[in-house]
Amino acid sequence: MLRSMTGYGRSDFTIGDDIYSIEARSLNSRFLDLQIRMPERFTFLEPRVRQEIKRRFSRGYISLSIKEAPGSVPSIAVNISLARRYMEVARLLRDELGVAGEIDIPTMLKLKDILTRSEGDVDMERDWEGLSSGLSRVLDQIGEWRAKEGEAIRKDILKRLEGLEGFVSRIEERAPRVVDEYRERLKEEVERLLSDRVDETRLLQEVTIFAQRIAITEEIVRFKSHIRQFRDYLTHDEPVGKRCDFLCQEILREVNTMASKANDLEIVQATVEIKGELERIREQVQNVE
Repeated sequence: MLRSMTGYGRSDFTIGDDIYSIEARSLNSRFLDLQIRMPERFTFLEPRVRQEIKRRFSRGYISLSIKEAPGSVPSIAVNISLARRYMEVARLLRDELGVAGEIDIPTMLKLKDILTRSEGDVDMERDWEGLSSGLSRVLDQIGEWRAKEGEAIRKDILKRLEGLEGFVSRIEERAPRVVDEYRERLKEEVERLLSDRVDETRLLQEVTIFAQRIAITEEIVRFKSHIRQFRDYLTHDEPVGKRCDFLCQEILREVNTMASKANDLEIVQATVEIKGELERIREQVQNVE
């Protein structure tokens, strides 16, 4: 099954009374590139999150974010010791400097680190159980998205491969006629210049040299072999994006050789069409895992 590298997933999960949302996006990348943002509570679980993503996917830029769900009420912790110390310092300043005033609750709430968000007791297995449930749903959604897009890409590539085969069939049919036409042109030119009977042996030698110079049979054979291999890759279940990209390069190499050796406008035009279609295939392959 062909899979793209584009996908999206979102889910909520709970740990006790706390509700979190997890969201992930997947885009194209030559390698597996992960960007993960999460509350401090889950920092120690990040290696397990990365491991789970790597178990599912081999390529793609995946951005994953974990946040408290809208409407959730965070727990607040009060640092009583620090608050008491602030009070002591305030009274010391009042007495030493002879200034009036008392420190009140609104003032205390503005002081740094008096109030902090409480993440509760750390329980790795409990937190992982909640987080992994949401993560699994999100990664399932991304996998389904990538599989659906991958199937559309597979169908498009197969259609374009048929087009490439049509162009190379035209080239294969045209190639022998190029030699015949050269032979006739050469014979006519010799007759015009010498106004005499043409030396058939000499003519055959020249035509043979020309045929050898423009022969593209090997390139056509390799071209067809690459197309068969391409189709085979599209049936594999494991990631084949890099291999398909390499095949595109190899097919292009054969096409360029045909164009340089052909010495025929019709064949050159066919290779131009092949290159255009091959570039469209390669653009699709860039999105394949």
